[in-house]
Amino acid sequence: MRASTTTSYKERMNRVLIHIYQNLDESLTINRLAAVACLSPFHFHRIFSAHVGETVTSHVRRLRLERAATRIAFTGVSIMDTALAVGYETPAAFARAFRERFGMSPSEFRSQQRITIPPFTGNSTMREIIVMKPEIRECSETKVLFVRKTGAYNEAASPAWEALLCFACKNCLMSDGTEMIGIGHDDPDITAEEKIRYDACITFSGEVKPEGEVGVQTIGGGRYAVFLHKGAYAGLKEAYCDIFAGWLPASGCTLGERPVFEKYLNRDAGNTKPENLRTEIWIPVS
Repeated sequence: MRASTTTSYKERMNRVLIHIYQNLDESLTINRLAAVACLSPFHFHRIFSAHVGETVTSHVRRLRLERAATRIAFTGVSIMDTALAVGYETPAAFARAFRERFGMSPSEFRSQQRITIPPFTGNSTMREIIVMKPEIRECSETKVLFVRKTGAYNEAASPAWEALLCFACKNCLMSDGTEMIGIGHDDPDITAEEKIRYDACITFSGEVKPEGEVGVQTIGGGRYAVFLHKGAYAGLKEAYCDIFAGWLPASGCTLGERPVFEKYLNRDAGNTKPENLRTEIWIPVS
């Protein structure tokens, strides 16, 4: 396959993956997604499977069930409403699919999550982020360039940033106003490690044409609870645990459908001492 053809397919698959994620609550037929990719349904199905590693049907079903699992674990939305929101016509059909994916019923999963999520204990490493109230901000839609890599977050982030910053520097896209954003789409306790998706993103001005694995997406606007994490990136996992197990249940807020994202405030993180790193954690709420 020619390099130009491979690049074109990567651009098309990026468009499709973003479209799927933004429209999980709608009907996502092969014909509809093939039209997004500007390919025939027959060729689209084969190309998608080759690039993503699973069929279109399997990919959509998995994302819907994992979104449902997140709702069940971290919100008070009823299981019936959750089933309808992710495209199942009856709770029974949803329960069967959920048990097949997670090995237990939705209600068992909710009970288990409440038991296994560690309660907030106010330990010294996380006391600062929990004691301080998050800043509630209204954010407008933000268009970003991104590169997506899959795998454990601590393994996927580095190659994603390397590829994105190489493209940005080559095209003179970095400026003092450029924001560096990371989107972790999946919960490692729900999604298999090899399927976890991480997007390295930068804001940009003007028009930039997607190229190969570098795509364009829009981070949704709306209300966010913004926490400031001080310290090494390795501590982010504990920060999220304390936010979701400690702050969210007592906040009166409902977790929004938009993805959680991080803003990295240190432009030269590689030359910054870990204790001086600053990361904003943006949690969508309603």
